[in-house]
Amino acid sequence: MLEGDASVITEPAGEKVEDYDDAYSVPTPKLYEVHLGVGYLELPQLEFSVNRPMTQQMLRTQRVYLLDSFTDVFVWVGAHSDRLLRAAAAKLSIEILKMIKRPATAIVNTCFEGVESAMFRSFFHKWDDIVAVDFTRAADKVIAAANTDGKGEMKVDLTALFIKREPPMSQTDCTDYREQWKENLETMSCFVMEGKNYTRLPAGEQGHFYTENCYIFLCTYWMFISDFNDDLLEQYVILQKKTSSGKKKTTEEGENGGEEGGSEEEEEEEEEALVCRVYFWQGRDASKVCWPQYSLSSFRSKIREKIGIKMPVEDERCYQQQENMKFLSYFNGQFMIHKGKRPANNDPESPHPRPRLYQVRQNGNILAQRCVEIGCSSLLLNSGFCYMLKVPAEKDGEMCFILYVWIGSRSSEELMNASIEIGKEAFDDVDTVSVLYEGTNEPDIFWSALGGRRQYDTNADWMALIRLFRCSNERGYFAVSEKCSDFCQDDLSDEDVMILDSGTDVFVWIGEESSDVERKLALKSAQLYQQHIQDLSGEARKLSIVRRGKENLKFIKLFHGWGPFRARTKTSS
Repeated sequence: MLEGDASVITEPAGEKVEDYDDAYSVPTPKLYEVHLGVGYLELPQLEFSVNRPMTQQMLRTQRVYLLDSFTDVFVWVGAHSDRLLRAAAAKLSIEILKMIKRPATAIVNTCFEGVESAMFRSFFHKWDDIVAVDFTRAADKVIAAANTDGKGEMKVDLTALFIKREPPMSQTDCTDYREQWKENLETMSCFVMEGKNYTRLPAGEQGHFYTENCYIFLCTYWMFISDFNDDLLEQYVILQKKTSSGKKKTTEEGENGGEEGGSEEEEEEEEEALVCRVYFWQGRDASKVCWPQYSLSSFRSKIREKIGIKMPVEDERCYQQQENMKFLSYFNGQFMIHKGKRPANNDPESPHPRPRLYQVRQNGNILAQRCVEIGCSSLLLNSGFCYMLKVPAEKDGEMCFILYVWIGSRSSEELMNASIEIGKEAFDDVDTVSVLYEGTNEPDIFWSALGGRRQYDTNADWMALIRLFRCSNERGYFAVSEKCSDFCQDDLSDEDVMILDSGTDVFVWIGEESSDVERKLALKSAQLYQQHIQDLSGEARKLSIVRRGKENLKFIKLFHGWGPFRARTKTSS
């Protein structure tokens, strides 16, 4: 123990002890989101306080964020963010670093999702990667106690596995919704994005989509003001203020000879307002740069300038086979998806056209009806669906096409009638349309175009039983959630593990970037689900493991319009 009086301590010779300000406080960090605005970049600041601290959940995987801690500037890059956002954030971070006077040691740090530094995580409330480990146990049996319930057991949510399958929407309800949405629709203008140009689609091409293209639909429709979101409501209020002067003059003129009942009618009319929703449809094989390119284009700016002065405008990005029911209803079941790129100037498929096979399918209800091009093979036929085969032929020395509408023997009457109607109206270059019923001596040219007659499935009862579950720990704990019945190949998330129940088999699909914890818990969940189904129905279902890119034909047939996966670009740190 040291003895003596601290008051007699003197300063060392030649040195001066500086006085420190007791009121000094650490600067509060600021979090910004890099956002694509109308023709320019926006940098909105995210709000947080003592009662609502900055948490990890604020960071979304499709976004890029800037964190300014005064001593450093951090760029957080989401795993699914656009390359344009990443490049813009890199430049903005340097500008922010230079804007104010900082310590000489201040630098820009780039953090990628999943591999954030300890310094970056320290600015967020309760974000740490500390794992409780029992060193008395073997290495392969060490249990992580993070996100536990206090009893040493990892928190999981498997509720979705034990809920009954949601019943499909009735045909009457689907028809009512379709008619209602079509009645509210005022106008619809269609454009296709080709390079940097936006070409207006001819009327005959509306409802035809190509997997390598992007399309823009300007839909104006009536909507209740009470259903407006914050963005639409803000735009509506601004438009009302701009037109308030004209309304005042009209009101003054009406007071001279108007009646009391007129105000009530006006109030009723103001309950609804016209809204323009811009749908951006992106094909599965289209470039990912298309959406940022459209967001910063003069075409989008002109839309905002011309339509925005009349009504609120909002954008909605939708992906192939992930469209909402409202958008699908605008095409009245005539929704076709072709492989490849749209022919330039609507030229035919010259010089060497090939046979094309399309499958007509309704996923859950008639609103989710699509006609999607699939591989041209008789192995992909199924008696429970209808198909269209477009075959090139010659007539009088000229190229023409024959369209065969193949009706499966176990397909529904609604699907059969819809397929025949699509076949009669879908193609302008078809010379002959022939309706073939399964088992009624299909012509040789039909089987020849499909690579020969082979054994195909004759049962599609699994459509009434199929379910897709997603297994993920993105919430901070392992949870299972169910996808809607209108799912597709792109719903298979590469960062997660999926469970697919076909009624006879339970598939565990493993994404390449899923974690070991997700894989192990998903397999245990699938086994638990398998046992649960067996206890309910008494039927045992086979459990199979499927890896991304190595799916067998039995698995592929459960999806509408299956195609090869796009090669993933590895993010370099």
